[in-house]
Amino acid sequence: MDVGIINYNGGQELATCVRSLLNQSVPVRVFVLDNASSDDSIAELREQHLDCRIIESCTNLGYAGACNKLLENMDDDIQVLCNMDLEFDSSWAASLQRCFDHHPEAGSVASLVMEKSGVVNAIGVQFGPDLFARNEASGLDLSEADAREKEVFGCYGAVMSFRKKAALAAGKMDASFFLFFEETEWYFRHNLAGFKTIFCPDAKVFHERSLTTVRYSPRKLFYSERNRLRTAVRLLPLADICRLPARGISRYLKMAKGGVPGASGDGKKLSKVAICFALARAWIQAFWMLPVDFKMRHHYRKKFGNVNQMTQEILEKYSIKD
Repeated sequence: MDVGIINYNGGQELATCVRSLLNQSVPVRVFVLDNASSDDSIAELREQHLDCRIIESCTNLGYAGACNKLLENMDDDIQVLCNMDLEFDSSWAASLQRCFDHHPEAGSVASLVMEKSGVVNAIGVQFGPDLFARNEASGLDLSEADAREKEVFGCYGAVMSFRKKAALAAGKMDASFFLFFEETEWYFRHNLAGFKTIFCPDAKVFHERSLTTVRYSPRKLFYSERNRLRTAVRLLPLADICRLPARGISRYLKMAKGGVPGASGDGKKLSKVAICFALARAWIQAFWMLPVDFKMRHHYRKKFGNVNQMTQEILEKYSIKD
């Protein structure tokens, strides 16, 4: 099993992540792609003499670009891409391998990602009709979540485990997405290529979310919304693409009624103006990229077949349950 870690200013979190992988009950090969970090996380990794291969990029490739670079260097039949702010249970790799062995038809196996407090980050991914994505069971205590082995849409982006043949069938991640929703768009392609994902509750990973990207930040909102819209243009029927503005406005109003966070995850004050500006930028850039995404839409139809119908079937299967 090959595990690739994307690092950007990971600090001591990176060494903790690598050490937890080297302490697995079965051996794994560890790769670290450093995305032009400005801290000393890579120097600390070398000082601790941890057994991993370090690949350094002189520019920040974004999450998608870094994933692609790691996949070029990994060659095991089972491959994993993950954040640097994770700590793996010592039996994670063995549990993951058993699940792959028990499900030879599965292209991917999703880990149980949770906080050490017992709060779940994600079990699966669910969608609204405009591709708005929500992590299943996010924020619930593990005892309240449906944490049985089952088929899910795809892996939570913090840790993605898949067969090499599934990754090859899906193709590279879109590096132009840079951050956020790139793994969701990629897992749509996994599904379109005929590969399913099995959730493995015994493969436990601990994650404190948004260490680098900052939860609730306008930057995160911008990339998430822009890339969701770009994915919708590639996959949805034309009638649903035309409904995106109305559905988006309706969702924003509902979210605003629930209250806007007063501060981002790093403690910085959030203003409604900054949030509205991030959303406006996302829509403008998505509109500007329509020619590129309609070209990809045509490419996907040639590669996978009736993408619109298959996408609708995926959305019905993994629709958000209110």
